[in-house]
Amino acid sequence: MTKTIKLLEDDHVKSSWKVAVILGTIFLLSSFLPAQSNQPVETPRNSAVTLTVPEANSSFTFLIFADRTTGKPEDIAILKDAVVDANRLAPDFVMNIGDMVQGYNNTEQWIEQMKEYKTVMNKLNCPWFPAPGNHDVYAGRFAKDLPKKQHEKEYEENFGPLWYAFEYKNYWFIVLYTDEGNPETDEKSFRKPECQVMSDAQFSWLKSILNKAKTAEGIFIFQHHPRWLGGNYGNDWDKVHAVLVETGNVKSVFAGHIHRMTYNEKDKIKYITLATTGGSLDRIDPTAGLIHEIHHVSLKKNREPEITILPVKTTLDITTMPSGRNDNVPKISPLKTETNKKPQEEKPLSGTVL
Repeated sequence: MTKTIKLLEDDHVKSSWKVAVILGTIFLLSSFLPAQSNQPVETPRNSAVTLTVPEANSSFTFLIFADRTTGKPEDIAILKDAVVDANRLAPDFVMNIGDMVQGYNNTEQWIEQMKEYKTVMNKLNCPWFPAPGNHDVYAGRFAKDLPKKQHEKEYEENFGPLWYAFEYKNYWFIVLYTDEGNPETDEKSFRKPECQVMSDAQFSWLKSILNKAKTAEGIFIFQHHPRWLGGNYGNDWDKVHAVLVETGNVKSVFAGHIHRMTYNEKDKIKYITLATTGGSLDRIDPTAGLIHEIHHVSLKKNREPEITILPVKTTLDITTMPSGRNDNVPKISPLKTETNKKPQEEKPLSGTVL
């Protein structure tokens, strides 16, 4: 009997040690995890309303930059302004949908343009992730002695993989390459449907990533060409759209190239094109989707993404504001009006948002 009690005591001690080890391990692990809240605010006041602090790290934001190319050389200043805006908005990261360098040139010129672009973008206070555009990989008729893949090698040596994916806070971000070219001839063109197809290799990889991301909160796709528009892009996107729908949690597909903002929705997937972030525009006309802009995407747990368009250079530095003293507030002169024109005859300038 005594021996039995001794064995039971030993088992009890061993069990206690096991529990202690498990609890200690949990405590140590929890010290490395982000603090969770959902607790009421602290206050000495009585109120019928309970205010609770949200869970830590339950939300985040990212920005999207658009085309830089075919604009004037001095339009690099617009990209610089966008970087200033981005740093003030403090996103977790920035996505870029391509056409970063002018391209269509020899390797030496391409390298010079790449360095200029990266010098500006590397002033961001957060990571940034590029997608390749036609200007980034096409060599053009002025380049000599380049392989059929043109500037793909230089791109991957300086910007990153032609297609890739990453997970962040239970969301997936997938970058696709839309200029693989004709699979038989390697010709690259965004005007020929036979050149605007996804290779078996990239399509197989995409399906594997989508399968891995099925349980995520959501998936975002980034690419340069808006192939869903059809026309010169052909109908190769139909097979891609089908697997995006099948996955069930793809939120949006973002593209550029056409230098104009558009929005379409199909099977609950938002298809969005951006205008430019320093690229060429026919005119500035927000009502037609023609502005230098960045897209701001805000994500909160169990909510649909909130996507907002922000014109470049619309953030303000708080240190530039007046001190508040009346003598420091600039005086505003009244606008001159024509006395012989009735108010209802006034018409807004083209592109004015009312």
